[in-house]
Amino acid sequence: MATRLDAGRVQAMLFHRQRELLREIAREVGAELLFLKAAWSDAVLYGGRGERVGSDLDVLVNPGRFEAFAAALEQRGFRRYEPATHRATIEWGSKEWTYGHPGAWMPVDLHRELAEPPWFDLDAAAVFARARAWSADGESIRSLGPEDQLLYAALHYANHLYEIDARHADDVVRVLRRESLDWPLVFAEAERGGLRLAVQLLLEHLRARGCEVPTAPWSTRPWMRARRRLIDRWVEAGERLGRRRPMGRRSGVLLERPVLSDRWGGLPSWALRYAALRALDRVLR
Repeated sequence: MATRLDAGRVQAMLFHRQRELLREIAREVGAELLFLKAAWSDAVLYGGRGERVGSDLDVLVNPGRFEAFAAALEQRGFRRYEPATHRATIEWGSKEWTYGHPGAWMPVDLHRELAEPPWFDLDAAAVFARARAWSADGESIRSLGPEDQLLYAALHYANHLYEIDARHADDVVRVLRRESLDWPLVFAEAERGGLRLAVQLLLEHLRARGCEVPTAPWSTRPWMRARRRLIDRWVEAGERLGRRRPMGRRSGVLLERPVLSDRWGGLPSWALRYAALRALDRVLR
């Protein structure tokens, strides 16, 4: 137990030091910066004791200053993870770049968007407009507003086709215990961003865990009910939010994402984008 507590304190200290470093870079390049997931929640929701484990530090930078921020990171010794086989895909097709450091700094997941195109959308400019500063033991940590915390969690699970663990949902449970959400805003953004089913699945999970959350207004529509029954073949959304079976190599993109997304043209748009990026990968290789 002592070893676990010590590891938690070390992580909390590293998070604190690295938030300061990243704020310094943001000021240097004139970027807006939001801390995501454990980089925010460990201090704000868990008391900064390292209970909310994170293997890296996730941040969202306004898209207009994303490359300047990335360059400043590299000037401080961070190096982007870039497989030679996917250089174009990462450069132009990825919503985030992952950086490692040879020294004591934790890896950084640098996001320019939160959603996975073309399936979903959560407008970065609107997210920054709704962002707020959260207080944590004298430190002010800027992150998503409470409504966007829930929307981002729904996106995160859908982006990863529910292959991730419960930590992000745990964060949302803690947010709901302390914040009142603007539910009409949540539902409007879910409809606008093509993520109604993803939000519905998260709400079902939260309800099963004892949270008082409303029923999604679209949940009784015939087409949504059909999609909900279909996705139930792969995804469980009760007390546990996760996969019922391992994801097939192709079924995730060809079957599950089209069911999860409200975007009727998602699959052909994805196929064209994927083909173009992979062609560029081959050229650069």
